[in-house]
Amino acid sequence: MNALTQRNASSKKKKGGFTLLELIVVITIIGLLGTLVVVKVGGVLFKANSTKVKSDLKAIVNAANMWKAMKGYYPESIEDLVRGVDADGNQVVQIEPQKDPWGNEYFYTIENDKPVAYCYGMDGQEGGEGDNQDYVYPEPTEYDY
Repeated sequence: MNALTQRNASSKKKKGGFTLLELIVVITIIGLLGTLVVVKVGGVLFKANSTKVKSDLKAIVNAANMWKAMKGYYPESIEDLVRGVDADGNQVVQIEPQKDPWGNEYFYTIENDKPVAYCYGMDGQEGGEGDNQDYVYPEPTEYDY
C-alpha cells in the first residue's frame, strides 16, 4: 500500500461528530434558555388565569342580573343559571357550566340584594396570594362594609 492509499484509508475511518465537552456546553446553553423562558411565561400564565377568572365572574353576575330583569328576582344558585330554567320550568338565562382555570367551582351568592360571584384561586380555599388569591365580582368598595 502506498502512502496516498494509506492516508485515504485512515481519513475514511474518521467519523465526524461532537466531543463530550461540546455536547455539555450545548446542553447547558439550552437549559439556561429554557429556564429563562419558563420564568418569563410564568408571569403571563398568572395574568391569563386572572383575566379568565375576572371575565367568568362578570359573566355570572351579568347573567344573574338578566335573570332578575326577566323574572323579578335573582336565581338562588349558580346551578339555576347553568340549568337556565326557573322553578316553573320556564326558560330564562342560561350560562355554560364553568370551572376556574385550576378546575375549582365558582361560587355565587346574593349580598345586599345584589349578585356576587367568587373564585377562591388555585387552592380552592378562602384567602391567599398569587395563584391562591381570591377573586370577587363586583369588587367590594369601602361603602359596602
